[in-house]
Amino acid sequence: MERPTDTLAAQAAALAQRVAELAWAGEAASLAEVADGLTDAALIECLERVGSLSNLVDAIGSRLAGVFTARSARDGEEPLAKRLGSRSAPLAVAAVAHVSTGTATGWCQIGDQLRLRRSLTGELLPEPHPVTAAALETGSIGADAASLILDTLGTVADQADPERLTAWEEFLVGEALTESSTGLRQACRALIAHADPDGIQPREEELRAKAGVRILTRRDGITRYLIDADPESDGWLRTALDARTAPRREVRSTDQDVPSDTALEDSRTLGQKRLDALVGIARDSLTHDPGEVSGTAVTMLVTITHDALVTGIGAATIDGIDQPISAATARRLACHARILPVVLGGDSQPLDLGQSRRLFSQAQRYAMTIRDRGCIWPGCHEPPGRCEAAHLTAWHQSPGLPHGPTDLSNGVLLCRFHHRRLDNDGWTIRFIDRTPHLIPPPWVDPTGTPRPAGRHTLAA
Repeated sequence: MERPTDTLAAQAAALAQRVAELAWAGEAASLAEVADGLTDAALIECLERVGSLSNLVDAIGSRLAGVFTARSARDGEEPLAKRLGSRSAPLAVAAVAHVSTGTATGWCQIGDQLRLRRSLTGELLPEPHPVTAAALETGSIGADAASLILDTLGTVADQADPERLTAWEEFLVGEALTESSTGLRQACRALIAHADPDGIQPREEELRAKAGVRILTRRDGITRYLIDADPESDGWLRTALDARTAPRREVRSTDQDVPSDTALEDSRTLGQKRLDALVGIARDSLTHDPGEVSGTAVTMLVTITHDALVTGIGAATIDGIDQPISAATARRLACHARILPVVLGGDSQPLDLGQSRRLFSQAQRYAMTIRDRGCIWPGCHEPPGRCEAAHLTAWHQSPGLPHGPTDLSNGVLLCRFHHRRLDNDGWTIRFIDRTPHLIPPPWVDPTGTPRPAGRHTLAA
């Protein structure tokens, strides 16, 4: 077999020659100009060659790092990494090779597992994983695939004889050559389950022990939730999130001359949609908890001054949360039955503690469900159970402050995202002939032409 160093040198020279040819043909002065001027076929060709080169670099780096790791063993007389002033072989390799610690760690782990061993008499022992080594050293697979294969083989090594273990290795390398990284990972998991079906439950318990949620508060006011989910927990979370964020088929106009409707735009990223979904799940949980979960009916306290409530300018606070929220957000939160707004007067004394008449009753919610059938915003398909009952004339705006008109003619169902748009983007809603209409803000439509809303206006 051709040595990987020779293969690397030959392919590097071939790629350099090819790039030079492309640069000469296009009279490009820089690599950026060469890349920008490539045809689709040339672009794909160069990427294939670069990928092979990268894999060959991983092969050579792993072999060298494996020897470096052996010479840095703590039981040695003079550990190499220690002589270089590093605490470990990966840190030393990263410093010497000028690569990331992650790359160096992968090289060291792969190299140590593929490293040649000698008997007590000094004779070379058989290659531990020859199929994986061959695929790596020909540039067919890279360090990520090799690491995954070797870790899997190490997990199932006690469950098979050498012949079967070799067959499994050939299977995994074949998967690496034909499947994506996701496909290879799935094949590895399937092989582990096949090799040791009785070990699934203990491994599941190990994953549960590693799972959990960490809450970190950043200096800019963002709270970061780090979730490590075991398979069962991941199943519940992923299914719930997918149910609330999966794209739905929409009827779109084929007329290219028709301008896009600002009311239908949803600029949220997938991450933002998932956050809204999680908040919706949490809100539903609190709304339907009569005290069985917490011992008492769950309530979130939102404190706001009377002036900020009336003007919409200023700040409010959520009990237990350091970062303040805007008065506009506090107004929107006040629509929820499990949220108790505490309105303070000038002397910081409570003026109102969210008396029940400002809230829509359950019967009124049922009536809205029958009438609206979900979020009324055009193009939105959120069902009633995920919607909020929004006041058209806010409860803080009526003469009997802070109690607003809480009746069906003053309420509609809106999902959390569109409720925010209604409150923050200048949109208003008005019933015309018993049909809700969106009134756009001046920056969208200076004429303020009403736009029909509601489920019954959508095309079949």
